Amino acid sequence: MSLLTFVLLFIFALYIYHYGQTDRAAPADVIIVLGAGTRPSGAPSPSHKRRIEHAAALYQKGIAPYVLCTGGVTANHPNSEAEACVQTLQGMGVPASAILREDNSRSTEENALEAQKVMLTHNLQTAVLVSDNYHLWRAEMLFRVRGITVYPSPAQVTTGTLYWRTAVQNTFRELVATGWYFFKSLLGLPVTDL
Repeated sequence: MSLLTFVLLFIFALYIYHYGQTDRAAPADVIIVLGAGTRPSGAPSPSHKRRIEHAAALYQKGIAPYVLCTGGVTANHPNSEAEACVQTLQGMGVPASAILREDNSRSTEENALEAQKVMLTHNLQTAVLVSDNYHLWRAEMLFRVRGITVYPSPAQVTTGTLYWRTAVQNTFRELVATGWYFFKSLLGLPVTDL
């Protein structure tokens, strides 16, 4: 890999990281919570719980009348990510009538596809997209490719030594995932769970 390629990837990684630091939440039709795994007990993972808590806070502020929980079943876990989200939101006082769900997706790209179906069914046009900060650039891109107007809102903006190590790892993962998306799009490959 040439030095120029490395520098360009580094700049792109910084852009992805910094993009997710700004909360762009605005009044919308729905708040979409992107799944982030469940524990073997069926409870949301720590990252998923942060996203759910952030979505509940946005709902309580009146940003949108609905919250859409996304995510299918992960390996060897009893509940889908969406089910864990629904249960947690209800435990936080969000009424069942305000919660929508899709249980089929296994990737961010599938989140966008399946969320679009739910939004069309309920005549919803705009969404606040909730995820971790490092994930928002790619997630927003995938939702916009589907024609969904989204306002990204990070569930986690923090600092610290451990945070920086995780942030570097996750931002690198986003570089790889973005590269994979563009590569498979050029080849005309279908939506995947990778």
